[in-house]
Amino acid sequence: MVSAKKQFYIETYGCQMNEYDSLLASKILEKDATATQTVGDADVILLNTCAVRENAHQKIYNRLRELGHLHKRGAKIGILGCMAQNLREDLLYENLPVDFIMGPDALRNLTGLIDGTTPQDTQRSFLNLSRTETYDDIVPSFEHHMRGRDTKITAFVTIQRGCNNFCAFCVVPYTRGRERSRPAESVVNEVRSLVDSGVKSVVLLGQNVNSYHFEETRFVDLIEELLAKTTIERIYFTSPHPKDFPIELIKLMAHEPRFCNQVHMPLQAGADATLKRMKRNYTRSEFLTIVENFRSRVADVAISTDVIVGFPGESESDFEETLDVMAEADFDSAFMFAYSERKGTIAQRLYPDDVPDDVKKRRLATLIEKQLARSLINNERYIGRTVAVMAEQPSRRNTAEWVARLANGRKVIFHPHGMALATLAGNTVRITITGASSQVLHGTLSTD
Repeated sequence: MVSAKKQFYIETYGCQMNEYDSLLASKILEKDATATQTVGDADVILLNTCAVRENAHQKIYNRLRELGHLHKRGAKIGILGCMAQNLREDLLYENLPVDFIMGPDALRNLTGLIDGTTPQDTQRSFLNLSRTETYDDIVPSFEHHMRGRDTKITAFVTIQRGCNNFCAFCVVPYTRGRERSRPAESVVNEVRSLVDSGVKSVVLLGQNVNSYHFEETRFVDLIEELLAKTTIERIYFTSPHPKDFPIELIKLMAHEPRFCNQVHMPLQAGADATLKRMKRNYTRSEFLTIVENFRSRVADVAISTDVIVGFPGESESDFEETLDVMAEADFDSAFMFAYSERKGTIAQRLYPDDVPDDVKKRRLATLIEKQLARSLINNERYIGRTVAVMAEQPSRRNTAEWVARLANGRKVIFHPHGMALATLAGNTVRITITGASSQVLHGTLSTD
């Protein structure tokens, strides 16, 4: 038997999907070990990694070198997640302190490594990609969800794994495999358990979340089940693909206040020629039609997006088309990046990275400047309005103030004069908006 004193430590890099996978890893490991928040106390150190974000590889390499002294003292170090899947054996043969690597679909093997039934000297790589693994029987508890988090009212719940789209710039189909969806009953049960522990808001996660399809249950059906079978107050989702926004989903958002009016819809580029090279499988016109469907049907909807500038072959006129689409869509916020080549992608194999770095930087700066101005204008429209917001937590910048959110995700900062702070989180309060920046709204408690 494993000693009760054996401890594990997990560091997570990347997206919310990685965060959720760390919850699954903790749940699996806790059968035979206990979690520690101090890396120096750990017998097993796990780095759950990302292969999408810029400089992710170098960040992990640097962290491994920092942990080298603990490895020499006997701690076992494992690399989990997308980087393990993408770089594969390279991680084991670069003179790094790594004992094993494990892909996102192989987390069940952690048990064998901890209890000794899988000797590390005989197997160091666990990289099988599954067409069926959804970990639906491993449900993180409220305590898992909230470990290390400031706000206790919002939880992220993975409903779908993998991706079938094979966008040219993306490694996800190669690191997380093909699409498969978690049973609806498992999702409903997890959300119901979270509600029982005080969670007010859930964000449904997937690599292509709105392509969810388990047996006869589609994404819109799952939302309807959550609305009918749980009392969760707010439902959000990320990250979707523009091809999966049927009108019935938009209509449901329009008529169900608990299915919140916030939409993240990645554009990536505004020129049809670039979208074609990216293998996005929609045109700018089709994308803008979806935006118009949301704007015309869903009251006060907030729409955010992702954009990449400097993709191989992008001309100056292509970039201008992206600026035009951004203006026409009138996005409320955006995550904007300069293209950076990723190992194993279609783009790396087929397209030379031919847009100079200084051009990428200029285009990105222009894109950011125009979007921040647009975000400011959209936020200023709320000044003078009284709105209902859900209080979340004290502000990190000023603990005398609190952070709250509208249903459409906009952040509001206010001073809770005289309110009972111990029970404020998760409550709905009315705020009169008095000011705005490109990032947040500011307001005071309403006297209405």
